[in-house]
Amino acid sequence: MRLADTRQIKEVLGDLAFPASKQGIVQHAHGRVPGTRAERALSSLPLGTYGSVGEVVRSLPIDPDPERSPSEQDHQRRHHNKPGLAEHMRHTERSPIEDELHRGDESP
Repeated sequence: MRLADTRQIKEVLGDLAFPASKQGIVQHAHGRVPGTRAERALSSLPLGTYGSVGEVVRSLPIDPDPERSPSEQDHQRRHHNKPGLAEHMRHTERSPIEDELHRGDESP
């Protein structure tokens, strides 16, 4: 889950005592805003202990421009030439091995 706006996260966690574990953060969010995008985003946090709301926000996947169309996002992924792009953001072709492994999944 990628968020475009972190304001709700900051509001939800504003009264939480830090440091807090991921489990504590998710439980706090569930008590305040159950079933929301903010709760789902917080549940995607990596395991660990967070020292502040800022640390939590830095650990969340943020969508830098939610107004981009899917084709614009794909174009940016394919033509991105900056080092340090996260592996899950890279557009890659499936290897022949993956094709072979998934060939048996297809129904005739």
